Amino acid sequence: MDELDLGPCCACEGLEKVRNVITLNVKGTTPGKGWGCFVCGLSSDGAVAVLCDSCMESKAQPRFAVDGYATEKRRIPIEQLSIPHKHDLSKHRELRVN
Repeated sequence: MDELDLGPCCACEGLEKVRNVITLNVKGTTPGKGWGCFVCGLSSDGAVAVLCDSCMESKAQPRFAVDGYATEKRRIPIEQLSIPHKHDLSKHRELRVN
């Protein structure tokens, strides 16, 4: 089975073992092509970054975010994204303290 090609790592720009997807707390540039939440109704507009195994292990900070779907292999500098994209915690019962 072929491995999914997610393009370059958003931290080091390497191409080997890029298979870790992380969510960012900002909106991406392409509505509907990011992460969202069914529980709180958050739209699928959240930006993501993809990291190689090495950057994931070393906890490297992404310098780029995915622009569109990861398989489209487009990137945008992370500092160009600034609109917050966060869960509505009041709708997440699993996070409430009794």
